[in-house]
Amino acid sequence: MKRTILLMAIIFSMSLFCFAQEVEKLGEIQDIYYRDGVAGGPGSPNELAVNEVDNTIKIINSTSDYTYYDLTTLEGIKKTEYRNTFALMQIELGDFDISYYSDVLILEKDNEQIQYIAGYENILSGISFILKKDNGYIIYYVNEYGYPNAVDTTGRIYSSEEAMGYLKTYDPEKYAHSEKRAAELKLYNDFIRNDVLIWGDTYYSTYDILTDFWKPEQYLYGKTDGAILYDEQGNGYGANIRFEGINSNICINDTNGKRIARILLQDYSNILSDPDVYNHLFVSSWYVGFGGNIYYYIAGEEYTEVFRIRRTWGEPDFYAMAINGYTDDNYGKYVDEILPTLSKADLRLLRNTIFAIYGVHFKSADLSAHFAKQVWYTDEGKTSGEVTLPAHRQKLVEMIQKLEKQ
Repeated sequence: MKRTILLMAIIFSMSLFCFAQEVEKLGEIQDIYYRDGVAGGPGSPNELAVNEVDNTIKIINSTSDYTYYDLTTLEGIKKTEYRNTFALMQIELGDFDISYYSDVLILEKDNEQIQYIAGYENILSGISFILKKDNGYIIYYVNEYGYPNAVDTTGRIYSSEEAMGYLKTYDPEKYAHSEKRAAELKLYNDFIRNDVLIWGDTYYSTYDILTDFWKPEQYLYGKTDGAILYDEQGNGYGANIRFEGINSNICINDTNGKRIARILLQDYSNILSDPDVYNHLFVSSWYVGFGGNIYYYIAGEEYTEVFRIRRTWGEPDFYAMAINGYTDDNYGKYVDEILPTLSKADLRLLRNTIFAIYGVHFKSADLSAHFAKQVWYTDEGKTSGEVTLPAHRQKLVEMIQKLEKQ
């Protein structure tokens, strides 16, 4: 890449409860700023990862190191040497790192490369979703024709037939639902031939195919490198962050191809709203949490702005609520509105989700089976009594328990 911006993006949303989505500027980091590309590579900082449980954000400060920051204070926690890559986003799952950049997917374990998939036709639209497999994970994506493919964390690459076959054995009930969904979308024949990737209610494909299929005014506003990110409910996220910063957008579509929200990034960023933005460069990277929380930064030539969008759209996501807890602000108002609408069974599941994110072991068969399917969950054998919750999550537990007793 030449001296251009790293086009990236993030998202936004829908609202069953008509809550306005709030873009929060968490602050500025003065010691991280835009640097020109190295050896023909993109500018830096050039990668972002978030640990939502520990509330930390990792930003690559150059092509050789990265720094962990506390999301609340944005104070540096530790600095670690890093390999020379230009990944735009990184997902950390257990001992595995899954990095994606443009048309490259990299799998690593303990900083040792397992698999490297490159080629515009192979990984055009980014990562569709991730599931558990044995003691690791399997990552699904589509090629340029929309055919499903996958790679697992042993490095094995799956054909379309193998990828769809694993879905059928992984969760037969959800596979049957996907088959019905394919029929609704008039894609049944393609589905049973393993030519399309449908999982749950979501049709995963390329930007171009989905735009033609749904035929909205615009499927996702602005096409960057064609990559679409998804949350665990299958909502699709995309954005177009323009070089000059004007009309830089974040969008989200639901599982029916309907655009739910569009955000103008320059409304929240001092760097993008600078009248002289035409005269300088910036880079951006993003991370979508499993529950749909959005984290991103805009790195200008003097400092980096860090943003968060906590999920308040669409069907309530219990993972996102467990991560966000209860805070005495606009998000707290959202929680106040959602909790009374939940059934006793849902309240129980939400309460236990808070402990599940810390690796608590569940003796109840239904809870054990539910969390075993969650890609973010690892049974660490802990009891709930061994977990000390931070104040915002403890407050949510107490609110749930109060409702459960009513």
